[in-house]
Amino acid sequence: MATDTTTRTAAAGTAAADADETEDVSSTGTASAARTAPLTRKPAGRGTIVISVLAALLLGATALAGFFGYQYATTDSPATSAEASAEAIDTAKDYAIKLSSFDYRDLNKNRDAITAMSTDDFAAKYSEMVTALSQIVTDGKGEATAEVSHAAVEKIDGSSATVILFVDQKARNVVSPDGKTQPYRMVVTLERSGDRWLVDNVETK
Repeated sequence: MATDTTTRTAAAGTAAADADETEDVSSTGTASAARTAPLTRKPAGRGTIVISVLAALLLGATALAGFFGYQYATTDSPATSAEASAEAIDTAKDYAIKLSSFDYRDLNKNRDAITAMSTDDFAAKYSEMVTALSQIVTDGKGEATAEVSHAAVEKIDGSSATVILFVDQKARNVVSPDGKTQPYRMVVTLERSGDRWLVDNVETK
């Protein structure tokens, strides 16, 4: 009986040892498989996808708003539109030709037109200049015609503009009866008055 008990005890111990060894091998195999198995990312949930899409749409909307805001400021604004620039150039060219053309037989020929195209301050300055030069031009029998070869806007905003012009004036008088052509560079400053430009200053260089 003692022998049977001993035998059973020994058998039980062997079985337990075998079980422990099997568990160790299984654990080791599982750990190894975990290390060697490829990593897989968990699919994004619907919430994550929705947030990503909203972020992309928000960035796109911001970019479009910036683009159209820039377009409006630089293109559609009346202050800087191509139409306003063209109007400023046309006014400055017409003014430069009238200002540079004269005839001693009728010095007031362009006076009303020039005054109407000027601000009140510059109209007063122009009137003073004509009064001061009238006698000199009349005595010298001066005549002049002019044309603008080039004109461009230097700067423009909602209320003012500066136009640079290259003017060729052909003049003659008793001293030079055959006449001579003189090139000038004019800088014309304009102010916006309602729907038109008025000349506020002219510099000749």
